[in-house]
Amino acid sequence: MLANTVAARLGSAATRVQTSMAADVIVCLDEQSTADIPVCQRLFSRFGFNPPATPAPMNDRTALSALRMNIAAVERDTGIPKDTLRVWERRYGFPQPLRDAMDERQYPLEQVEKLRLIKRLMGAGHRPGRIVGLPTEHLDALARAQDSPARAPLARSQVQLQSRHYLQRIKQHDAENLRRELVQAQMRLGLGRFVTEIVAPLVTEVGEAWMRGDLEIFEEHLFSEIMHRVLRAGIAAVPAPESTSEARPRVLLTTIPQEPHGMGLLMAEAMLALEGCHCVSLGVQTPLWNMLLAVQAHRSDVLVLSFSGVPTQTQVLDALAELRDKLPAHVALWAGGSSPALKRAAPGIQVTRALGSLAEAVAAWRGAHPPPAAQADKP
Repeated sequence: MLANTVAARLGSAATRVQTSMAADVIVCLDEQSTADIPVCQRLFSRFGFNPPATPAPMNDRTALSALRMNIAAVERDTGIPKDTLRVWERRYGFPQPLRDAMDERQYPLEQVEKLRLIKRLMGAGHRPGRIVGLPTEHLDALARAQDSPARAPLARSQVQLQSRHYLQRIKQHDAENLRRELVQAQMRLGLGRFVTEIVAPLVTEVGEAWMRGDLEIFEEHLFSEIMHRVLRAGIAAVPAPESTSEARPRVLLTTIPQEPHGMGLLMAEAMLALEGCHCVSLGVQTPLWNMLLAVQAHRSDVLVLSFSGVPTQTQVLDALAELRDKLPAHVALWAGGSSPALKRAAPGIQVTRALGSLAEAVAAWRGAHPPPAAQADKP
């Protein structure tokens, strides 16, 4: 990495400090090697740091606390938009950035670490208004509770047992207990894990049971209705971004006219909502031309389509090709689901086979589409 190269060149003039950020930061600490200070200062600037004015002794433990990050670097490091940082500063009194000679915000590293904890807890469903003002020790305790062994991913055998239990509730026509148990599972696991560890396997189990003739159509419909209600309530409870401008990308979700199943679409919406996307769902079986009109009307950045095994390969591939051809170039087209035809999707179409990978897709989109730089740092 660049850091290793610079460290080798500076020798004793630098000490490598490991932080939890993506980049390695070289911190000039040796007061005996002042000739190399400009090199270190340029490196600090490269990563958005404001270094100490003068080098500190090698054994000075306060050296790190003197480092500060500008607001753009904090946004990259924590994933919290600049506008949100400014709103929290006014509304909650945190963060409390310092100001440099140009009156631009400079964030001490201890505040950045607290912001990381807040972002992590928000991803688990905590509302910013309830946690931003908490001391760091309290946030640490919440994070440790979040990562306790009780929250470890469910084993495959446990997932299968739970799916069979829920399937038995469906066969017994015990709708109220099924709904109650699903709501409790969502509250216990959080929406993301509930979708990937409970809903997705259960949807597969129900589909296979129906194919075998073990479930009647009305039983499958009842299950779908209950699951839709549970997921819709979970999505509605996801903390919304501080402003609509921060909800990026703007995502439109639907299925092609030949696709009647919407459970995959709803699961995708839940995962995208957790990533802070602005989601609009049209439900199932939207005509292609109406999809194009909806993309324009909602100023969508991404069109997400879900496919089961119902549409034929020709229907899937033709629809994707037509949409990619007619959509504006800046609108991304994402497709996911169990359809084998997705393996043959043409270039320009992003296929997401696993729900868990939607977070990576969103992060990649945001990396390729940074927020407008027109907003100044100053209030």
